Amino acid sequence: MKNNENDIKKTRATIKDVAEKANVSLSTVSRALRDPEKTPPATVRKVMEAVESLNYVYNATAGSLSGRRSNTIGVMLPSPAYSAFGINLLGIQDVCSARNYSCRVASSQFSPEAERLALHRFHEQRIGGLILCGVDKSNIQYVKNLENEDIPCVVLWEIPDDGLNYIGIDNERAAYAGMKYLMDLGHRRIALLLGPITCAARNFDRLVGYKKVLAEYGIPVDEALIRVQPPSFLLGKESMRAFLKLPERPTAVLCANDYLAIGAIRAITEAGLSVPEDISVCGFDDVDVSAYFNPPLTTIKTPCYQMGNMAADMVIDALESQKPLRVQYLLDTELVVRATCNRPKEKPKTKGIRDEEL
Repeated sequence: MKNNENDIKKTRATIKDVAEKANVSLSTVSRALRDPEKTPPATVRKVMEAVESLNYVYNATAGSLSGRRSNTIGVMLPSPAYSAFGINLLGIQDVCSARNYSCRVASSQFSPEAERLALHRFHEQRIGGLILCGVDKSNIQYVKNLENEDIPCVVLWEIPDDGLNYIGIDNERAAYAGMKYLMDLGHRRIALLLGPITCAARNFDRLVGYKKVLAEYGIPVDEALIRVQPPSFLLGKESMRAFLKLPERPTAVLCANDYLAIGAIRAITEAGLSVPEDISVCGFDDVDVSAYFNPPLTTIKTPCYQMGNMAADMVIDALESQKPLRVQYLLDTELVVRATCNRPKEKPKTKGIRDEEL
């Protein structure tokens, strides 16, 4: 793997350099890195900006590890609460256990700052390799810096950057397939419940797939039919309630994950409507609950376990062979048709629901 000497030099900046750049004391820098929860957020932000600018990593364990990497694989999750990421982790842990490696897990909660801080902590703990379930665009360069220091890294779910290793899916194509299915059923007013697009390439690509189908059918994009939320039953419900209040409500909803889809179904039924008779709903991921929900959820199946399994094997292979890791692989997805999608009514009642009805 080609190293950038300037990047390596930058990562060897001192804590004094960080303190001077952030205009704080040495102890404040140390506290902000070790205990950010006990440090004022504005101070943590200022220190982290300096750290990122200098590519500094505070290595508290360097002496005890004598410069050697550990047999620990770092795993970065956007949220441990969403099943798809949990299944990724299960695939990773199964491989690590079989090959006598351990996992250290961190969660960003969809925060770029929290993700960046966790990356610094992983580095200071001298992890052997790193697997990320997506990466914020603002942190891509830092992941590249880790790779330049011979820490094999793999990003799951998406294609974050041509220069990074990834094992993901074609998110644009998968969303296109879901939209095309709804269009083929006869729907023309289709809403989109999307995950955060500011931080994850996968969600931006799904938005592209959604818009591509609309363009092919000559349907203009209606921004009122697009809402962005993290995976959550509650947020899916709240977003669907907003769609139902529109002067002309959608006849179908494509959701970027199954939790949003299940929340949307709850809002629809609480409004006195039926799925799929009044509104069709399509999810994404095919998490375990999807097949057992009532009605069983039509969704796009993603290979969550396989992603984690493959990534762990490849990271460990790279560590044991001491050869640079280079993998860019897209796995297949599958539309699983169950019971939440149907043809729209011939003359659907699309008038919005009044607040008092919700």
